[in-house]
Amino acid sequence: MKRRIAIYSAKLAKIASKLSGKGGTALPGLVADRIDPDLLRKLTKDNFPKGIVVVTGTNGKTTVSSMLSGILNTNNISHLRNSAGSNMKRGIISTLLEDIDKNGNSSKEMAIFEVDEAYVPIVCPIIKPKIILVTNLFRDQLDRYGELDKIADSFKQTFDGLDADIVLNADDPLVSSLSQDNKTTFFGISDYIGEKIVHDHTADSVFDIKSGEKLQYIQRYYGHIGIYRSKNGQVVRPKPQVEVVKMNNLTKEFSDIDVKITTEDKKMNLRLPIPGVYNIYNALASIAVADSLSLPSKKTLQSLLNTSAAFGRAEDIRYRNLNFKLLLVKNPTGFNQVIQTFLKPKPQNNTLLIVINDKIADGRDVSWLWDVAIEDISSYSSNIVCSGTRAYDMALRLKYAGINSYKIEIDISKALDLICNNKNTKNEVYVLPTYTAMLELRTKLTNQSNLNNLSTLEKVKKS
Repeated sequence: MKRRIAIYSAKLAKIASKLSGKGGTALPGLVADRIDPDLLRKLTKDNFPKGIVVVTGTNGKTTVSSMLSGILNTNNISHLRNSAGSNMKRGIISTLLEDIDKNGNSSKEMAIFEVDEAYVPIVCPIIKPKIILVTNLFRDQLDRYGELDKIADSFKQTFDGLDADIVLNADDPLVSSLSQDNKTTFFGISDYIGEKIVHDHTADSVFDIKSGEKLQYIQRYYGHIGIYRSKNGQVVRPKPQVEVVKMNNLTKEFSDIDVKITTEDKKMNLRLPIPGVYNIYNALASIAVADSLSLPSKKTLQSLLNTSAAFGRAEDIRYRNLNFKLLLVKNPTGFNQVIQTFLKPKPQNNTLLIVINDKIADGRDVSWLWDVAIEDISSYSSNIVCSGTRAYDMALRLKYAGINSYKIEIDISKALDLICNNKNTKNEVYVLPTYTAMLELRTKLTNQSNLNNLSTLEKVKKS
């Protein structure tokens, strides 16, 4: 009875939210959880016969979840996914409520849940996933998460109490330390040819967690990600079961790589249609999960060939005859990857719109901007506009990095006008927003795009 009341109340909350125009993807879940705190367990216990996959970590959760969704579609496996990005308990419940019938039953075979790092110890023991994937662990909103060791300890304790397969990034020392022996699959990169960040201050986990000694790196790709070992040799980077054995070509549009999957003992070529070493890791993570599910590698790679940018992650939106590429930046590592992939390579002729907010979903503390490798692009030659609630903080960071040519416009709409009305703006604009800024920008850009499309349709009808 309590379950039915919770479900009906949540659906009413959703209707009320839509009528108010405020949206709120997690509100139904919040209402339902208040009425029945055991609802999440009830909605997952007898559903999803092929299992639940949990995707967590600092960066890459949304992109990996999107890739996995594509792989399951290619294999004709029906599934549920919290694609709206609400990845706490109430958001997952909201996603479930979208799918289940009045009796709490789902017709889907599997579920993919992106889960916030802080909620892994809360959600995973309830839903009992078949597979847990950890992409990486970097500093992100220290005012909310605390230090990385604390997060890793909570993961370790959670994994110890579950009968789940664990998929881990071999090239992240802290993540690889979460290994569950024979229940673990590792993924990693064994060959790298791309740009490197010179002023990289995001190496957070470069110490042997047992001895406390600094790890030695044979190769470091970014932050603390790379091939490493401890001085005494007791800690070494695990051998990945899914690995990049050769990088053939990296551009701002795609990555051409050779991937080896140990279980099939063969090397396969993949031309990933989205750029960046971080997206290569995302692809490897999704391949590793698919391999753990015993899905055919040929279909997995076929799906990845058609991968498109996830919500706000290198997503292209046409607006007022310009192409705006949304490049989410929510922590130093993510910002550095944008620099490494898009801003550092020549030519540097794309206008930049950097939008920094400090709302709750972004993290109130913006001191992380000082750990970003802005010095690597101190000679950036195109126009830069700073916007958002912390536009002046970003401008100050640019100034200290030696960049003196920029404009400040706190209001995002006015910042867009400033760029669109500038005759020197090239065809493509790189937009670097924090999370809430990305949502606001995306709404403005897509609404205008829709208006433009409607206008075109009207002209066609009249003709």
